[in-house]
Amino acid sequence: MDSQNFGLLSMLAFWASAIGGVFLAVQWAKRKSKKNPAPRDVIIKSLKKRLDEGEITQAEYEQRLKAL
Repeated sequence: MDSQNFGLLSMLAFWASAIGGVFLAVQWAKRKSKKNPAPRDVIIKSLKKRLDEGEITQAEYEQRLKAL
């Protein structure tokens, strides 16, 4: 193998790696952004805990519960 072929193969390997890396990064970002929000029951438990600890009032609790 002469040096011209080695240079060409090196360049092709570099660009294939670069394009593949960008593709994988985009796929990872898409998958991460599609994560489901917290389940409704977890949110309700959190609101109930905050109400019990006095962080929010009964009116705030009911308002936020209706917003769900």
